[in-house]
Amino acid sequence: MRISWKSSTRSLVSFALLPLSLLFGQSREIIPRDTLAEVGSRVITASDLIERIELMPWQGKDEPGQHDSSKIKALQSMVAEQLLALEAASKGIGKDSLTQMHTKALERLMVRDELFKREVKSKIKVTDQESKQALKRYAWTLKVLLLGTRSKVDAASLAEALSDTSDIATVLSRYPLSFFTQVDTMAVNFGGLDEKLEDAAYALDFRHRVSDPVDSPYFGWVVLYLVNREANPEYAKRSVQDRWRVIGRQLRERKEGQRASAYTGTVLASKRAEARPEAFDLFARTIYGVLAADTSQYRKSGGYRLDPITDTLVALLWPHLNDELVTMEGGGMTIGDVLESYRNQQFLFPNLNEEDFRLRLNNTVKDIVASEILAREGYRQKVEYSDQVKHDVGVWTNYWLAMALERQVVHSVRASDEEVLDYLTENGGMLGKDYEVNIREILSDSLQQALSLLEQLNDGADMAELARRFSKRPGWSQRGGVSGFFRVSAYPQIGFRALEQDTGKVVGPVPVPNGYSIFNVLGKRTVVSDSVLSYDSLKTLARVAVESQKMKRDLNRYVASIYKKYNVSIHYDKLPKVQIMPANMFTKRFIGFGGVMTAVPLLYPLWEWARDVEKPEKILP
Repeated sequence: MRISWKSSTRSLVSFALLPLSLLFGQSREIIPRDTLAEVGSRVITASDLIERIELMPWQGKDEPGQHDSSKIKALQSMVAEQLLALEAASKGIGKDSLTQMHTKALERLMVRDELFKREVKSKIKVTDQESKQALKRYAWTLKVLLLGTRSKVDAASLAEALSDTSDIATVLSRYPLSFFTQVDTMAVNFGGLDEKLEDAAYALDFRHRVSDPVDSPYFGWVVLYLVNREANPEYAKRSVQDRWRVIGRQLRERKEGQRASAYTGTVLASKRAEARPEAFDLFARTIYGVLAADTSQYRKSGGYRLDPITDTLVALLWPHLNDELVTMEGGGMTIGDVLESYRNQQFLFPNLNEEDFRLRLNNTVKDIVASEILAREGYRQKVEYSDQVKHDVGVWTNYWLAMALERQVVHSVRASDEEVLDYLTENGGMLGKDYEVNIREILSDSLQQALSLLEQLNDGADMAELARRFSKRPGWSQRGGVSGFFRVSAYPQIGFRALEQDTGKVVGPVPVPNGYSIFNVLGKRTVVSDSVLSYDSLKTLARVAVESQKMKRDLNRYVASIYKKYNVSIHYDKLPKVQIMPANMFTKRFIGFGGVMTAVPLLYPLWEWARDVEKPEKILP
């Protein structure tokens, strides 16, 4: 594979990773006025807090009455993340090749995004005249007949013929169907992707219904015929201020696209790159093999994407991650470099025809190389030292380091069967409603009596007879202790244990609210419903919940244990002034020159450590 672009060459520079000391936040030598906390030499500002909980879901954010508590918990969780990140760095975590590869790829992404802001976004100007013209277009929706032809000459002759008559049907009937590449009606609104077609459509009126030939990037050579014009309902329902906001955004986006395309062409001019055949063949075979092995799992929304399987590919190609895949000026790109780039590029392969797949993969590598060249142009301009890039890289690096240490702290956490059963019992009112059991029970007032009855059962006594004589459960005792089927949620202490046991086995004594229960299982069943989980599946979910609780407990204890190692100050008095939008949402960030990623890391809820290291009155709002 060869890649080349036209124009003049520019010198390229090698990558420059930021040292870890620059990745955690701002230095305490210059403390921002909106500082909410200081952790070692790092600070957490109000803007940092707002960024982490406004762009991602956070507990209590959508309820204004809980905002004070929600902000305190979020700030304490951010402090915990900083402490874990600092401790991880002190232990040498994050120096492994995989983390360095992630960090290197992230920095390139942020450099490219910042380059877009400087070279494209900041240089866009929308004039009053452009805005007024756009507002006029926005008011109307045009219905047009689109007539596609095979050449400009054909389009010109068709336009001339239509301009000379009001009987369009008669004129069109003179042409064979093979003359047209497309005949269709379509609605044209301001702000569509095809600017040429939009310009031509809005130039029409009821005196001049036929356009000149239009070279559309999407439809080829076309002629437009105005069928009707009607008020745009979107325009009608918006306020004047909102209308100006909409057209302003769309004009800027359109101009950004045009300038980005022109700037990209200039930077890529005369650059050359070539894929190494053996490396590309290994790369393609591995990716194809993963997707083809389970087409039902990997086919999503009309095709196959690579970003969801990147971790799988990294594992499979681990011995070859440092193999050069693309040779280019200023140093090549390895298989690992290209794989990391796929995390933020939503390429779609519509099918798994092997020849078509390899061709499309070839093109995706070309796009990734183009993104790499743009990133290197950003490095040439020293963009990596900008405050925004350092901040963005720092946020994610802190998160990765904290998560790596968290995994070490909780790697051995397991939930015992008894802990799972206790969890099910405690939450039995909700979790037990879909399950029913039938048991024979003897309910005793005291443990001593229960043990005595159990001894008699072991000696061969009849359980039904003992239940009639000694059980304290009204109704059941008269039936020889038989309960009849009941929902586990009614008696979770015995119901879940009954689900655990084989039919006929005696269980107990089990402490229950009104004594001690001895029982055996007569039957088990689920409530008839398509959505009911099997009991084994319910236990699996309960085990996950218990282990999650234990992990959080251990992490809070660990954060409390390292708290004194670092100089921590939290300024709770400033929190009331921090305003949070009361809406929970998951936000994506679109990267300049192409790509998408999660806006910020999801903040892990970790605040209970503060109860052990701070005075209770200090954390009140």
